[in-house]
Amino acid sequence: MKTKFEALPIVILGILSGFARACNPPLISQGHKNFFSRLPGAQKLNTLALIGTHNSATYKSPLPIAQTQSLTITQQLHFGIRVFDIRVRRIDNVFTIHHDLMYMELAFGNIINDVISFLESYPQELVIMFMQEEYVAENSNMNECEILLNKYILQHNNQKYFVQNWSVEDTIEKHRGKILLASSHRGFWQCTTKLPCREQNEWKLSSSFTLYHNVIMSPYEIANYPHQSSVNRKRFIQPSINQGMSEFFCNYGNVLYIVMADYPTTELIDTIVNSNFSPFLC
Repeated sequence: MKTKFEALPIVILGILSGFARACNPPLISQGHKNFFSRLPGAQKLNTLALIGTHNSATYKSPLPIAQTQSLTITQQLHFGIRVFDIRVRRIDNVFTIHHDLMYMELAFGNIINDVISFLESYPQELVIMFMQEEYVAENSNMNECEILLNKYILQHNNQKYFVQNWSVEDTIEKHRGKILLASSHRGFWQCTTKLPCREQNEWKLSSSFTLYHNVIMSPYEIANYPHQSSVNRKRFIQPSINQGMSEFFCNYGNVLYIVMADYPTTELIDTIVNSNFSPFLC
């Protein structure tokens, strides 16, 4: 029997680990590149289930330990990923993609260009982008919100693509072709939307799987509510988490579900995306 997820305004289930690329079947289908076009415009965001990626832009990581994805942003979009976890560091008043102090050999502008190009090709789609500051700023006299606005949103007529203030009560139609900006664990609170979410970040799944109240954690942490300080580094010893979520996930169509994954498999992507067209069949 599939687990029943608690009905909340937003549920973020993350981070799911695929163990390593070798442990996942290759992604061979791109059948979800425009799945929003099949959803009615009047449908609200808080009825959707979306698949996202943890540390989305680590596919060029110079060290395997910091890599959580093998697909580029464009490839992820074509496979059906609609939520991105973007970690940036301020250097010379621009954003570079980082994981802590490690440079991921990408600039934030590269990510934006890829997403905008996709939305121009598929204007019925939308993307949620969680923004987070990494490490410490270098040679920057602008804060993260000033950089976001002046160097990215207002550049090259990009403002028509970005939405800084939005709600899960909004309809799909209102935000087709848009990038919905949201704050994550560090920074961007003054210039992006803070989602009223609960985050379940345990590295295990079972038929008794439950969600804990207001537990927001950094990667690798496991919360044993109410003892939120326990830490267990299980990321690389849980190769079946993606498979488990594929088996246990159920979309009741009454909240916004966001499932964040490392190396998401086609099975997991199919489960989450297809649940939008047959909710309640759990």
